[in-house]
Amino acid sequence: MKKIFVLFLMFISSISIFAQEDETWRCATDEVYRDLIKNNPEILIERQKLDEFVQDYIKNNPKDDEIYVIPVVFHVVHDYGVENISYEQILSAVDFMNTDYRLQRSDTNTIHPAFKSIAADTHIEFRLAKIDPNGECTIGITRTVSETTYGGGEEAKEAAPSWPSDKYLNIWTVYSLGGGAAGWSYYPGTAPYGRDGIILLHDYVGVTGTSTSGHGSVLTHEAGHYLNLPHPWGSTNDPEVPSNCDIDDGIEDTPNTIGHTSCNLYAVTCGSLDNVQNFMDYSYCYKMFTQGQSNVMRATLNSSVSGRNNLHSIENLIATGTNDGYEAQVCAPIADFKANKNLGCTGFTVHYNNLSYNTDFIGYSNWTFDGGDPSSSDEFSPAVVYNQKGLFDAQLYVENPTDFDSKLIADYIRVYDAEDGISLPYSESFETSDFPFITGNTDNDFYLAKEGERNWEQTDEGYNGKSIKIVNKYNNIGTKNKIYLPNIFINDDTQTIQVTMKIAYGRIESNYADRLKFYVSNSCGDSLRIVYVLSASSITSRYVTSYSTYVPTAEDWKTHTFTINPSSLRGNNLRFVIEAESGGGSAIYIDDVSFEIVSTDNIEASLQNKISVYPNPCVDELFIQNSNSGQELYMTITDYTGKVLATDISSDYLIKADNLISNLPAGIYFLKIEGKNHNKVYKLIKT
Repeated sequence: MKKIFVLFLMFISSISIFAQEDETWRCATDEVYRDLIKNNPEILIERQKLDEFVQDYIKNNPKDDEIYVIPVVFHVVHDYGVENISYEQILSAVDFMNTDYRLQRSDTNTIHPAFKSIAADTHIEFRLAKIDPNGECTIGITRTVSETTYGGGEEAKEAAPSWPSDKYLNIWTVYSLGGGAAGWSYYPGTAPYGRDGIILLHDYVGVTGTSTSGHGSVLTHEAGHYLNLPHPWGSTNDPEVPSNCDIDDGIEDTPNTIGHTSCNLYAVTCGSLDNVQNFMDYSYCYKMFTQGQSNVMRATLNSSVSGRNNLHSIENLIATGTNDGYEAQVCAPIADFKANKNLGCTGFTVHYNNLSYNTDFIGYSNWTFDGGDPSSSDEFSPAVVYNQKGLFDAQLYVENPTDFDSKLIADYIRVYDAEDGISLPYSESFETSDFPFITGNTDNDFYLAKEGERNWEQTDEGYNGKSIKIVNKYNNIGTKNKIYLPNIFINDDTQTIQVTMKIAYGRIESNYADRLKFYVSNSCGDSLRIVYVLSASSITSRYVTSYSTYVPTAEDWKTHTFTINPSSLRGNNLRFVIEAESGGGSAIYIDDVSFEIVSTDNIEASLQNKISVYPNPCVDELFIQNSNSGQELYMTITDYTGKVLATDISSDYLIKADNLISNLPAGIYFLKIEGKNHNKVYKLIKT
């Protein structure tokens, strides 16, 4: 058995480490390890000292049943999305972790008989702090609005600063993490200043809300690393590698193993039965710590490294309000809210969600809605109708026996008259000097639905004057940003509209693939219907380096044309929306977007009967462009033997055909599309 622990920093794939047998995950320990050691070689010395302390402590101190209580604070970093998890979800996370650490799971009776006798009640408990570092009342949760929630990682910890790590276990929750990670934890003595603790995706926190029961013990696993436990096969992130038999975790009663990503309870990989159900393995059937692991964690909590020994001291428990018998106070509320939508035509309804926090009790809420019906409400989460056009404020006042607070958001709701739109033909060249407002037009504007670090913006680098651009190389893969163009008035919704635009795209290598999706709304932007998609290959102007700033030349601009079929037009309003989905490319520019009514006879034949299938290769989305509207298409997916795997029928202008591929594993398939004017087989690759 090895006695020297190696520095460990763990990444778990967001695909999930603890869900299903056929799921995989990716780690980056080696790369992070090399960087940290190169910059901080003294870390190895501290790790050696801690290892020696742990071994001596276990050898020279009798076992005891004292409960070690660890005060916890959750820092929820969010952008008002699903990642702004509830107080109840966080409570479930703490409860679930305590159940794991105290050997109180309902399924401990299914622990393999060979390991039941060493399954440990660690006598370690986690409690949400009730007093913050300033001595003020807290429920053990902070909430910070920041775009670092999208893949920010360590930047999210800057946005939501750590509480003193010798007094609290800091846990940060975010929407996504760079590299597809689900979370990580530092070993004691390895974290940079202000970074000690655990960071997790929101849907790996607890077993309710956005998370699932299969993710419940991810926090247990990460807290094990925080308390000095390696994986059972040792300090690598590569399970199921035969060479893992040559290393170990330094703990006597965890059998040597290569590690597991599946639940084979009878696995023997290094000469003895593996403890597959261990919380520190990668299997999905975790149920236990061993007594040896418990000893290491408890010894670590008696070491001064990273102040772990102060966490459970009676003085710190009193200071954090986590001591037995502490009577929690009612904390002062902090007002916060979010509407389910904030733009639409006159007469649309907005549902408000009261997101006030910092307390578990709000006695009274009162809303004020400028321009709304009702204009005020004392309901916790009211519904409001807006019948007049304009920009309107919304305000929330909350109160409990301790204090009160209020929040006002100016110009929060945008209401338009459906008949105030720009008449056709219409060309948008983004020249307004008041972007996103339109100079001289108070009834219309642009609207940006922002996500990630970089969003749509106006720029002077246009095809002819100004344009709009988005630089997606700074955004996490999959980040989506929408820009809503001004409302258009449709006099006759039975006619076809042709859309033409100039696009320039600097692409960083072929595996970085941004794409554009185009939507229309008949309700001033309230609801959207997808009408067209452009893949990265179709918009690429040229390839650029990742470190360069892409500015298009005159030759880079490509003209793209498609039609909006009458089936997508209803009533007098049309709002056109452009969405950029990040694939890590450099920058996309769009200019001179024009809309004009055309007769079917005037549309190029190549557009009328064109069938397009994209993206290809595909992952979880598939679109079939049916430019001949009303033509019923019969779609069949087969494998190479001709076996039919999925079928569908549709006459939609743009067919969202995800259902054809949703249950297919990665591979090569054949998509047959049959219609009155079309009969063709497409080779389809799913990755």
